[in-house]
Order: sequence, then structure tokens, then C-alpha cells
Amino acid sequence: MEAIIPYSRLLDRTIYLLIISLLVFSPLPIGSVKPASLLIIQILSFLIFILWLFKSMAEENKPFVSAKPYLPFLFFLVLCLFQTVPLPSSVLELLSGKSLEIWESTRSVLTDIGVASDMKLFTISVYPNATLKKTLLLLSYFVFGIVVSRSFRKTRTLNIAIIPIFAIMAIEAALGIYQYLLSGGDEAATGTFVNRNHFAGFLEICFPLALGYVLSMGDWSKSNKKSFIQRLVSSDNVQKQIMFLFLLGIVFLSIILSKSRGGIFSILVSLLFFYIISSRFSQKSIEIKWMIYAVLTVALFFGIYIGLYPIIERYLLIEGDLPSRTLVWKDIITMIKDFPLFGTGLGTFSYIYPLYKVSILKPITYVYSHNDYLQILAETGLAGFLSLMLALALFLLSLIRNLVRLSTEQHYFKFFLLLGALTGILSILIHSFVDFNLQIPSNGLYFAFLIGFSVALGSKRENE
Repeated sequence: MEAIIPYSRLLDRTIYLLIISLLVFSPLPIGSVKPASLLIIQILSFLIFILWLFKSMAEENKPFVSAKPYLPFLFFLVLCLFQTVPLPSSVLELLSGKSLEIWESTRSVLTDIGVASDMKLFTISVYPNATLKKTLLLLSYFVFGIVVSRSFRKTRTLNIAIIPIFAIMAIEAALGIYQYLLSGGDEAATGTFVNRNHFAGFLEICFPLALGYVLSMGDWSKSNKKSFIQRLVSSDNVQKQIMFLFLLGIVFLSIILSKSRGGIFSILVSLLFFYIISSRFSQKSIEIKWMIYAVLTVALFFGIYIGLYPIIERYLLIEGDLPSRTLVWKDIITMIKDFPLFGTGLGTFSYIYPLYKVSILKPITYVYSHNDYLQILAETGLAGFLSLMLALALFLLSLIRNLVRLSTEQHYFKFFLLLGALTGILSILIHSFVDFNLQIPSNGLYFAFLIGFSVALGSKRENE
């Protein structure tokens, strides 16, 4: 047993180091959208998971007491794999007649590239290789989230987990503001990302967690009758709180300077959600309100100094820009009607959409749908969409129950961190109605981290 303890501690530290390295690395190479960066994310995620399994076996712990919490998402992954299974034409015609029609129509092309002309087995996915790649990526997110949910249960480890997130958030925000100033307001803030919307999406994932951390440092006990100002001044953490509030103001400003209308709207809605939930359960609404005001004041002060006219001007263009996305969505709905039950195959949108691109006459190639929900529905059909939404709904309900419990127990450190994580999840889910943030590897990885981190915060005991 004595020999196992140092071995377990070494694995623990290695897992922490790899998780932190992955969180720091993923946003930097333009959101890890290139194949090499994507490969690194997947390799490290699976390596972390394998090391965690070894650690669990060394400590003689059961890695999975029950698979019940994972069943809806596991069903979704199995469904995606089923899309790549070769089926007889008679079976495929029953499950997805349109997929068979596409395979049959391309038979002559397939023959030219070496596929047997008498091929009788076909897949639901119109491009099974793309489906396998995307399923593997989702699986890497899944196992990464599991390890995060089991590794960060204590206060010390929770603090270790959030340090790299806040550091990268600050670097991205500063770089975005610098880009905006350097261009004289002509270019939007994008940080290390290619697209301003994905930059805003990344920050809106991190921002609420940092706000929750600021609030978690306060004294929220009911026995403390001091006013907000007295409590803030007398707090041992006052300098850290002020520094974080200033930093959050800068981050909020960088989201504004991104000119991402979806990002700005999502972060404002999530802030409103954060305030309503926190004031409902913490019974200290006036203090929370003033902290949010402080963040908005810092952002507004610097925003006025820098100049917000280009952002206002972009909002005035929304009537001209929105129809193009709605036309894409219109074509996608037609696609969904043709592949209602099992979809076209996960990760196949960019390959199948040109067949349905009739509403937009411009020579534009759409790799993503600018609506993650419609894209999932198109690629995995009703079976995949409903299973994924069920998994998400059950998860969010469990988070709400844990928030209530933590509030009742007056465990406000975990309460505010959990609320921050939940708010970040909500913000990116709202933004996903008009964009494809979750298709960006770094944002998808951080989303998986927030889910795992939320589970860790909501656990009743360390080994739960």
C-alpha cells in the first residue's frame, strides 16, 4: 500500500499537468482548428483518460460505479458509430432512403476511384470517414470531461483547475483589445482565433466562471450583518476581488470589441441569469448587483474612451446580415426532411449541403450551418438530436438541484463556482442558435471542461 501512494500521487500530478497544458494550449493555435492541433487535443485527452484509469486501478477504486448518468450521450455516440456500419441496400432503404439514393447516384464515380461496381452494402452516413473522425473527437471531449469531473473535487484542486482558464482568458482579452486599437476600430477583436464570434464564444465560456470565483471569495454567511462596503474593505481577499473585477471589466469590453452580436447578446442574457439565480439562492442580491455593476462600469468607461461607434454600426447592419443565415437554415430544414430519422452522418454537413444550397445564390461554401442545433438535427436525425437534448436536459436539471443543495448547506465557494460554470454553459448554448462555436475544437474542449467541472463541484463527497 505504501508503494501505491507515491505512484498514485505521481499519476495525480501528471494528470493535473496534462489537463492544464491542454487548457492552455487549445485556444492558442487559432482555436485548434488545424488537423495537427486537433490531433494533439485528441491524443492528450485519451492519454489523460488512460492515466486516470491506471490511477483508479492502483487505488482499487471503481472508475464507473454506474453508467446510468452517461446513457443518453453514450446512445448518441453509438448512433453515430451505427451511421458508419455498412448495411444491405434493402435495410438502408428502410432506415434512410435518401442515403441509399445518394450512394446509388454516385456509384459510377465510386467505381472510377476503385470501389467495386457491384457494391451492395452502404452506410447511413454519406461520408463515413468524416463521421468516424467527428465521433472520435466527441469521444475525446467525453473522456476529458469525465477525468475533470473525478479529479477536481477538493478546494485545493478546484483552484488549480481555474488558474489556467483565467490566465488564458486575460491573455486573449488583452490581445483582442490590442488588435482593435491597432486597427483603429476597423478590425474586430479576435485574439488567437480566426473568427470574432469564436473569440467571443471562448470568452463567454470563461467569463461567468471568473465572476463566480470573485463572489466565492466573499463572506456570505447569514450571521454577518456588515454592509457590502464594510465587508469588502475588511475582507482578506479585497485586493484579489478588486483585481478580478477590473479584469472582468476588460474581458467584457473585449467581447464588445469583438463586434460579435451573438456573443454580446449571449453574455448579457447569461449575466441576467447569473444575477437572478444568485440573488434567489444567496439572499445577498444587493452585493451581487454592485459587483456586476462594477464590471459593466469598467467595460463602459474604457469602451467610451476607445470608441464604440463601430460596434453600434455593426448592430445596425443586422437586418442585412440575418437573412443570409435564415436562408441557410431554410435549406437545412429541407435536408432534415430528407433524412428525418438518422440524418446524413455526423460531420457530413459540408459535404451534403451543396446538394441543398438553393436559397442562396452567392458562390459561398458553408462548412457549418451557423446553428449547432439544426446541424446536429441534420447530421444525426431525430434519434441523435433527441438523445443529445435529453442528455443536456438531465445534466442541467442535476446542476440546478446541486445549486439548491449547496445554497441550503451555505457552501458558497462551490455554489458560486458552480453557478459560474452553469452560466458559461448557458451562454454558449444561447450563442449556438446563431453560430457554430461548439464546432471549434478549443471551445468544444472548454465546454467539456465546464461540464466535468460542474459535476465535480456538485459532488457530495470526493469519491462519489
